[in-house]
Amino acid sequence: MARPRGSKKQRELQQRLAMGAGKMIGYARVSTEGQGENGHSLAGQQDRLRETAERAGFEVIDVVAEVGSGTKDRDGLEAVQARIDAGEAEGIVFAKLDRLGRGLVGLGRLLRWATENGVTLLSVTEGMVAQGGEVVNEAAEVLVGLAAWQARYISKRTKEGLAAARAKGVRLGRPAVNSETAGARAAELRRSGLTIAKVTEALNAEGFQTARGNPFAVSTVYETIRRIDPEALAG
Repeated sequence: MARPRGSKKQRELQQRLAMGAGKMIGYARVSTEGQGENGHSLAGQQDRLRETAERAGFEVIDVVAEVGSGTKDRDGLEAVQARIDAGEAEGIVFAKLDRLGRGLVGLGRLLRWATENGVTLLSVTEGMVAQGGEVVNEAAEVLVGLAAWQARYISKRTKEGLAAARAKGVRLGRPAVNSETAGARAAELRRSGLTIAKVTEALNAEGFQTARGNPFAVSTVYETIRRIDPEALAG
């Protein structure tokens, strides 16, 4: 009996891509204050996402809507990534790049996830950003380079700040239960290529808890890794 070609990871990727072929999950995000301004309401975004995907030949199987402000709390986007990792769809359709990533570093990390996992990213504003894991938008390629530089800069400044605080005897952060172990485990899982959502699931499955005895949330895991190993987030 002939052995299947390719590595296990490659075979899993091919199987996932086959399952989600031609399907998209929409991601819509607005700020609470600007929900009804400039045509950026959730309902308006959802309609545009479906229209854009259909013109490109994709079926939108769901639209995940998120209301928030600033650059935090993108749990909905993490959930979309997890569903794509599970093979529900081949990509994400969204309004524009600045609504997709958490700053340059977050956007660079998401684009890297897309390229490593054969994901398609389609923007209403910028058009096709990545197709089947290949970045096809020149502006996005520039952003990836800037994101890598910013990640290194933030990591350097973070380490310098932590060192200065420790030198002054400052105790940093509120530790979670088994904080050192949980943080190290989270960083390890993140460096292995898992999304923050998948890291969160793994920590909870392994019995880790927050300082209040609650299960970890995606945002908490993100902040934990950012505090102890910011370079893992840039990977």
